[in-house]
Amino acid sequence: MQLFMAVARNKSISRTAEQLFMSQSTVTTRLQRLERELGYQLFTRTPGGVQLSAAGQRLLPLAEQMMSIEQRMVEPLKRPVRTLRVMSGRAFVSTDVPQCLHRMLQVEEVRLQVRMGLYEDMVGALIGNQVDFCFLGEPVHHPRVRLVEFPADAIDLVVPQHHRFTHDFPGIAAIATEPFIAFADSTAPFRRRIWMLLAKYDVYPEVRMELDSIDGIKAMVAQGLGISLLPRRTLADAHAKGIAAVPIDDEHFRRPTFLAYPDAIENEAFTKQLIQIVSNHYASQARFRNNDTED
Repeated sequence: MQLFMAVARNKSISRTAEQLFMSQSTVTTRLQRLERELGYQLFTRTPGGVQLSAAGQRLLPLAEQMMSIEQRMVEPLKRPVRTLRVMSGRAFVSTDVPQCLHRMLQVEEVRLQVRMGLYEDMVGALIGNQVDFCFLGEPVHHPRVRLVEFPADAIDLVVPQHHRFTHDFPGIAAIATEPFIAFADSTAPFRRRIWMLLAKYDVYPEVRMELDSIDGIKAMVAQGLGISLLPRRTLADAHAKGIAAVPIDDEHFRRPTFLAYPDAIENEAFTKQLIQIVSNHYASQARFRNNDTED
């Protein structure tokens, strides 16, 4: 039932499989098993994914009730534990999200529900109160969404460790002379930001490949298959990965950092607590970088 609800929320089997760290075939097999047990079809395929059938729409509220009842049955004697629902893109989930959630668990007993999503998915989840917090690299402009902005993250050029740019980077125009490995597809906000920044210099790199995995991009760059541009916070392991980060001498090469949440939880102590934890996290990062610079 949890799997059924996840597919219904995502409207995509592939996206659900990715979020739950399962294979698409496993998700499909379990859904088919559920449909056989129930005796009716839950989803219909669409060009962009799947959507609930009429029977699936009738089942969804019942499934939500079942999960709620099951939770109360499993933990009848425990005091209620708040579920912290967090959503973010790949860059944040591999860096800031784990550290902030670790600190949250040190001060508050919460059940964690973390999933990855595209920018559009996160906006929809925030507006629909399906998630408590989203870590974003672009703002959300909606009357029912609140934003907290934190220090922007530098965007660095990523090259193999022994690449000539590590010793002599002639400037942004030189990026067009190398094969480029792009993060995500052309519609992703971070990708659009990169293309806009490069266009100011009349630079249009030859895209050799597109990857929606930051670790995948690092591996490709380490093998000399191209260069890339990534947020600096994702490059703490650069040396171990066989790559080097080359700073771009342009203050506009920055990615904004936002924490977004629905206005429905704006005045809750729980909300203020996490905002403070995230604020402390980014403040400590800024101090660490300043110390590195001084050293």
